[in-house]
Amino acid sequence: MNVFISYGSAADQVTALRLQALGAVNGLTVYVPPAHTRQSQAVLLDSETAKKLSEADVILGVLGAGLSEACRQELNTSQAIPKPTIVMADPLVAPQLQPYFPNLIVIDPANPDRAEFGIVQHLRNIDGAQKAKKALIALGTLALGLLIFAPQD
Repeated sequence: MNVFISYGSAADQVTALRLQALGAVNGLTVYVPPAHTRQSQAVLLDSETAKKLSEADVILGVLGAGLSEACRQELNTSQAIPKPTIVMADPLVAPQLQPYFPNLIVIDPANPDRAEFGIVQHLRNIDGAQKAKKALIALGTLALGLLIFAPQD
């Protein structure tokens, strides 16, 4: 299973890379765009990113510190293709994202059960029973990694 992790800002790259490692250990092919893509206000996606998006079975958006233009373009492309997409955000970032991503899942380390419930509800809407099961396993693993590595105040 190919997973594309779109992350909000350069600060979120650490989480994305940790999730990539966790996914790889569990047999997933996980692509995380390079950090330089988060440093400019690029108008178009680079060809490598576009290719990886089209090859992905599932898109996971991880937004902890904000939304870069590159991340916005990746997530908009995932919806346009369309690809099964789950966008997860920190509670502080979530209010600005909810108008664009109605199925946004808020990752609150104090209430991980809400995130788990949101993921399950979202995945029920994905067509194809077998693909949904694989997506559930893949994203459940990634979500667990996100919760484990979330900064604790």
